[in-house]
Amino acid sequence: MNDKKIKILTASLLMLWAIVWTPALFSDTLTIFDDLDERLFHHPTIRQFANELPWPNLRDYRSATTPLYHLLMSPIALVVDSTIMPLRAVNFCLSMGAVWACLRALTRWGNPTTACIGTLLVCTSPYFVGPAVRLSTDNAGLLFVFLLFGVSHHRPSIGNRRSALVAAAAVLTRQIHLWVVLPMAYTHWRQRRRVHRSVAWLALPVAVLIPLLVVWGGLTPPSFAGGHQRGVNADALVMFLGVLGAHAWCAAPWIARGLTARRSRTLVPPVIALSVGLLVIHTMPWVDEPSRIGGALWSIARLTPEWLDVPAAFWVTVPIGALTLLALWTHPSASHGRLLLIAAIAFAAVNTMSGRAYQKYYDPMALFFIAAYLQAQPPFSNTQRQRIAWALPIIWATGLLVISIKRVYG
Repeated sequence: MNDKKIKILTASLLMLWAIVWTPALFSDTLTIFDDLDERLFHHPTIRQFANELPWPNLRDYRSATTPLYHLLMSPIALVVDSTIMPLRAVNFCLSMGAVWACLRALTRWGNPTTACIGTLLVCTSPYFVGPAVRLSTDNAGLLFVFLLFGVSHHRPSIGNRRSALVAAAAVLTRQIHLWVVLPMAYTHWRQRRRVHRSVAWLALPVAVLIPLLVVWGGLTPPSFAGGHQRGVNADALVMFLGVLGAHAWCAAPWIARGLTARRSRTLVPPVIALSVGLLVIHTMPWVDEPSRIGGALWSIARLTPEWLDVPAAFWVTVPIGALTLLALWTHPSASHGRLLLIAAIAFAAVNTMSGRAYQKYYDPMALFFIAAYLQAQPPFSNTQRQRIAWALPIIWATGLLVISIKRVYG
């Protein structure tokens, strides 16, 4: 597929996505989680910073995240007198940028058609759509993360600088994105096969965060320390594996093929045992009101029978999520699979530092890992199986679209 066709495909995807969700920007009747976040946290913080320009007070403000998003939005708020619609429009454009960056990253690993299918999985998620139509740091952070995965590495030194700058922007938008340092380090090692002086660029995402941690005296602004800083939070690991496992069915043919490969089949039993052991020692339900903290997966899980105080839904999805991580390692492109596995493990590990375990924290990235896993896959020898395999992610993207439309438009 030539560059012109790729551009047409990209433009068509972005235009269709924008047409579907633009009307939601003008609705004042939404009751989605993100509408609450907009009213209670992000809009007030943007207004605060706008009123304090040119020197906003970063010691404490009404958001649990790092301040780059609010700082960038505050001059716009000053110009439009903090009117909500222009700010939503800018936020929506950032989300469109995240869709484009996701497609660009996936195209780097596969062909544009499969990348488009993978991008549809991500951008139809209700946990991507919600932050697109309401003020939120979520998709702005994802924009930088997806850009990071799509950075070209024609010259390693330039690639490291670009990666470091994009990673720093991701961390300054949401501190939880510090996880990107580990896949960056793997990429550096894969390029050099030794420690090179350019590895110093990996310190930049950490360095930009340290002054804020010192000023806050913790991982979040002081106003949010009580709710978000509770030590290592096993809920986050359970939720990530559960969400990953819940979505993994759409990649089942490839995952099954990966798990039956010689280098992974002996690891299947211990991986299942470890995931089951996690559920055996983990206490549920969680601290906060379950339907709020858990999202759709938890809401469904509450309707299923319990064993050892754990809903049956998690006894299914968590082991499947763990096996999906194993399948990443056995990707036919070894370096690609290792990058995805390292990124997924780093993402899960860093998220355990948050006292919250909202599904929205994990859903788009879980879908991105699955979408990335679908790239560069060799075809199945059976034509019918090949068609079914690609039909599954298309069906699930359609299902997610229907869920999102119902959630946003009622």
